[in-house]
Amino acid sequence: MLTSGVYIALVLVFPYFFTFYLLFGFLEDFGYLPRLAVVLDSFFHRIGLHGESSIPIMLGLGCKVTAFLATRTLVNKKEKILTLALIMMSAPCLPQSAMIISLGMHYGIAPVISVFVILVATALAVNALLNRIIKGKTPELFMEIPSYRMPSIVLLGKKLWLRILDYFKEVFPLIAIGVLVINVLEYLHVIIWMTDTVGRGITAILGLPGEIAPVMLLGFLRKDVSISLIAPFHLSAHQFITASVFLALYVPCIASFFSIIKEIKIKAALAVVALSFFSATAVSSLIHLFFVLLETSGAH
Repeated sequence: MLTSGVYIALVLVFPYFFTFYLLFGFLEDFGYLPRLAVVLDSFFHRIGLHGESSIPIMLGLGCKVTAFLATRTLVNKKEKILTLALIMMSAPCLPQSAMIISLGMHYGIAPVISVFVILVATALAVNALLNRIIKGKTPELFMEIPSYRMPSIVLLGKKLWLRILDYFKEVFPLIAIGVLVINVLEYLHVIIWMTDTVGRGITAILGLPGEIAPVMLLGFLRKDVSISLIAPFHLSAHQFITASVFLALYVPCIASFFSIIKEIKIKAALAVVALSFFSATAVSSLIHLFFVLLETSGAH
């Protein structure tokens, strides 16, 4: 709690939290964000959302925790769940994206682009399905479009300070508790047992080395590290695509997980995470099957 918990909360998450709220606070006071929401409203209505959801989704490109906290501006529960699912699946956070590009370029640009295209396609497909399953209507977007104006530095600083206080009151303690749980499980050798058990399934379903299982378990704690740790396995290009898609989708990091719980309560949060894990497994196994069939047809 006093080492990993503090490190994750302060070093891995907080810098993105601070930077994005500073940037988006500026854009908000400048008068740009309402215009962006209006421009994207038509597209988002097709998947059960409205344009205001575009703001937390954009935040998710940097840090999921920031994006999940930003969904509290959405008053409709259906819209909040759909937005959370889209944030979690549509793109990796910034550190993950950097590692996918860095490692993927060893195979060429095509595998890197494939990873991001598959993630976006999966997110849109899942959201379209959820939109049909979850009852409720998407409200129309009624938003005042303010004039462009130069933001007040004082007011911008006050808003940023209030958001920082919320972060340390709500997210920081949950991250520390989550890290404690992970370490207790490791001390009790539960994680070793899971590694031995999960490894066989990973090889059978995803076509990846069984030794990669600890990396996937570590992803719950630090997703950016999980991507970087696949480098020593010398994966082929199609294994890299499979592993990257799975690691980006399968579970949120520990900070994101507790942020989701804070926004939609534990029952709905577990349902969203389970859906993400199922989607990750299904899509990654289909990718593996596609390449196996491709190699088989090529051999013949």
